[in-house]
Amino acid sequence: MTKIQNQKLTNIVILRNVLIVLLVLYHAFAPYSGSWIRIDGFPEIKAYWWLDRLSYAFLLELFVFISGYVFGYQVRIKGENKLEAKNLFLNKFKRLIIPSVVFSFFYILLYKNINQSFNKTCYDLLNGVAHMWFLPMLFWCFVAIWIIERLHLKPRFVITILVFAALVSFLPLPLRIGSSMYYMLFFYVGYILQKDNISLERFYTRGYVIAFVISFCVLFYLLTLLKERIDVTIIMGGNQLVIKAIVASIKKTIQLVYSSVGIVMMLSLVGYFEKNHFVPKWMEKTAILSFGVYLFQQFILWGLYYHSSLPVLVGAYWLPVVGFICALFGSLLLSVAFRITKIGRFLIG
Repeated sequence: MTKIQNQKLTNIVILRNVLIVLLVLYHAFAPYSGSWIRIDGFPEIKAYWWLDRLSYAFLLELFVFISGYVFGYQVRIKGENKLEAKNLFLNKFKRLIIPSVVFSFFYILLYKNINQSFNKTCYDLLNGVAHMWFLPMLFWCFVAIWIIERLHLKPRFVITILVFAALVSFLPLPLRIGSSMYYMLFFYVGYILQKDNISLERFYTRGYVIAFVISFCVLFYLLTLLKERIDVTIIMGGNQLVIKAIVASIKKTIQLVYSSVGIVMMLSLVGYFEKNHFVPKWMEKTAILSFGVYLFQQFILWGLYYHSSLPVLVGAYWLPVVGFICALFGSLLLSVAFRITKIGRFLIG
């Protein structure tokens, strides 16, 4: 299905490199899209708004997809013992929840209100502070896979249920369970593709690549405009609970559509690249650092943007460029440094 070098899925090696670039790019431009607090005195730059939305279009969905994809590969290659509750939950607790709690604690110390109540702090630590929210959400995806496999549910039935769950994932459920309801669909599809060894090679051609790229670009542009129009409509239309629920569900549908096409596009692009090239060694090394980059990059960017004089020094147009470079290379260096120590390797892999 895909070439393997030293028991590594080479398409995942490439995708992890793409994802860490997109992640840092998204956060570097986040103040310009409304995802982060706008920096005082900075103008609205529409090109930066679009760039930020584009970098986020399928970012987290693809992160979750490859997590399921790799896990499905492990189950297929190493056997059903990978699904044993004790091994699975303990391993993922150490891999996801402990780093989330540790890095959330330091994020609170650096950037949040350290005088908040003890109960609030404990809940925040379990919930994941700032970008650490993603880790407990991903933990629930592994729990859901375990439940699905224990019940021996058919994939078509599961996918139908997960599509519905994604559309109602705006519900305010605790401990990131609501978020996992949206992302679980992508996790499960990736898992099934590898576990059942479903080949996608027929899509690794120039024609499919061009078709998927065009489809994604058109859908992303049109559906993003539609999403913005819906936001304006709900603001003008009032705050009725039913209307809010319908609008939230429509926005989830829009997000599902263009992010799904984005994932297919990336799989096709990477598959086409693999047919004609070998993965460089440096990509394998940086892919190993991807989890560390994920954890460190927002610490760097938030500090530079809101706790330093960098915005004043470089100005509105150069700030995201400088921020991107500092965060990408800074988080790579920190990841390398952390992996030298035993505790660091435990936390970031």
